[in-house]
Amino acid sequence: MVGVEVYIMMAKPDIDECDNDFNGGCVHECFNIPGNYRCTCYDGFMLAHDGHNCLDIDECDNDFNGGCVHECFNIPGNYRCTCYDGFMLAHDGHNCLEREEAAVEVLEGNATAGADVDKRVKRRLLMETCAVNNGGCDRTCKDTSTGVHCSCPVGFTLQFDGKTCKDIDECQSNNGGCDHFCKNTVGSFDCSCRKGFKLLTDEKSCQDIDECSFERTCDHTCINHPGTFECTCNKGYALYGFTHCGDINECSINNGGCQQLCVNTPGDYECLCHSNYKLHWNRKDCVDISTIKISVTFKLSEGKCSLKKTEMFQEGLEQMIPERHNSVMESFQYVNLTCSSGKKVHGALSRLPATREIFITADFELETSQKEVTDTCDVRCARRKTEKRFRKTIRTLRKTVSRDQFRVRVSGMDHEVARKSLKLSEPQQSCGAGQMHVGSRCDQCSPGEYSPDGFKPCLPCPIGTYQPEAGRVSCFPCGGGLTTRHSSTSSFQDCETKDRQCGGELGDYTGYIESPNYPGDYPANTECTWNINPPPKRRILIVVPEIFLPIEDECGDYLVMRKSSSSNSVTTYETCQTYERPIAFTSRSKKLWIQFKSNEGNSAKGFQVPYVTYDEDYQELIEDIVRDGRLYASENHQEILKDKKLIKALFDVLAHPQNYFKYTAQESREMFPRSFIRLLRSKVSRFLRPYK
Repeated sequence: MVGVEVYIMMAKPDIDECDNDFNGGCVHECFNIPGNYRCTCYDGFMLAHDGHNCLDIDECDNDFNGGCVHECFNIPGNYRCTCYDGFMLAHDGHNCLEREEAAVEVLEGNATAGADVDKRVKRRLLMETCAVNNGGCDRTCKDTSTGVHCSCPVGFTLQFDGKTCKDIDECQSNNGGCDHFCKNTVGSFDCSCRKGFKLLTDEKSCQDIDECSFERTCDHTCINHPGTFECTCNKGYALYGFTHCGDINECSINNGGCQQLCVNTPGDYECLCHSNYKLHWNRKDCVDISTIKISVTFKLSEGKCSLKKTEMFQEGLEQMIPERHNSVMESFQYVNLTCSSGKKVHGALSRLPATREIFITADFELETSQKEVTDTCDVRCARRKTEKRFRKTIRTLRKTVSRDQFRVRVSGMDHEVARKSLKLSEPQQSCGAGQMHVGSRCDQCSPGEYSPDGFKPCLPCPIGTYQPEAGRVSCFPCGGGLTTRHSSTSSFQDCETKDRQCGGELGDYTGYIESPNYPGDYPANTECTWNINPPPKRRILIVVPEIFLPIEDECGDYLVMRKSSSSNSVTTYETCQTYERPIAFTSRSKKLWIQFKSNEGNSAKGFQVPYVTYDEDYQELIEDIVRDGRLYASENHQEILKDKKLIKALFDVLAHPQNYFKYTAQESREMFPRSFIRLLRSKVSRFLRPYK
């Protein structure tokens, strides 16, 4: 049977390849031999070149016309002789005798007539006859009054010698009438179509397959093209795996443009702010409603300024003012100190002594104390109170500077700005919130982790997210409803498939199993388990249209179907290779446990395998159909098993026979090739009327 997998493994004891539901892939008989097996055929059939299929032997196609004196008709596995009009078949099944009526007329005639008959008989004996060497004809031989007449079946032409038949290559003339491809066969030809097209019932025309008419082709929008299709996603989603749409995490790129917090939502995102901040009208920036920013410049008429650079203090900064000048203590986010000398006078006056001026600028960022906020005074009220006290503090600072100096305390250290030079010690690099010192630097979060600023201490990526880079402020969602087995994942390969596509209990009548991300490549280290438990008195039929598993992995990726999870249970199907030719088979057990596993190596497209459960009364009929090599011999028949719409119609009738009446005869003829209908009709007729 075309498309059946054969596994020959060197092991002891010998594996009986014939001992499975596929009969070793043999259409008729399978004989096991040490380390291998061999297919044989019933009488009247011969083994095909693939070593599995059995082809009918045309007993009439020889020099002896099958031994028939007149006409020979081939039938599957046998042949039958018939006679011309006026003759009847002899008891040996090969010779032809004149009917009794003719014999009576001869007996009733006169002696002259009898003599004439004898002459005719002698003349016949001297003439060439189909009874001897088929009259020399290649194919069909017919006795006539003038001798034998040779003819050829459809698809052959009689040569000039009047006896030899030569195959007609129909593809040489107008491509055989085929839309796309034409393949010549002995006595006939086959048309086939390019990928993405299907052969119509005239077995010549090709029609585009509208993949968008199938259920679940694309997650969002499907666009059909001649021979192919395209999936697109809604705004805020990105395409992956050819057909699936995953939410775009806008927050993973420049924090979505948000100044503070970015929250990803399905198909969109939004910016949020920390406590005591409100979102700006531009929906990205945050406006502080509790922090006061004031820049103050102090002017000294004398002195020397030696502040060389601006220092930013982001934590633990406290302004200290002598008690005698100010009793207000405030908590500052930072103070930015700069100082500069006044410009010298240029030109003629430059020789004159110039008064030096020093400008000290302090940029204060003051946080309103939350203790100020009460039921009767909200944040804005507390801000106004703080601003009032702060202005008083500034006035006190100015008085302090005009005397000699003012002082600020940075992380517990006092620093003075005086008329004499001020030199600040070089501060240690300060790690921000969420950062941690490792030696002399701030260490980043590892892949699989994140923090609000990308530095330690870090948080693990939650379930359903991953982060492949170090030092990130968020994790990427798997998208498309995918999840992960654990937190702290660092690769999209750790994202598992949707539950409805990978594993679980399946439907009572029809359904399918599908590798994760199909038709995109499935992820590494995947494990899916399905269970098919049909209702009572129903059996399982499975069609594998095609399956793509990388052979390079040495069977690291595999699909197995057996009765239970036990490795010793009855196995219906098992493969770890790619097969593009379809195969149909019935389950060897009444229920199926199915498992798909992939390792960390190569990946591939995987599979989508439909199944149907049917009434066990039809078991003999279904097995007769799926084991017939003619189901797979023609490319047209193979395409039927790959056509989702046709398989759905077939499975619909198998699962619910009463639905047969939904389809008119015209619809059936338009859906399936005539050869396929003839095959099924012969099987059904034999099943329903076995003795006719």
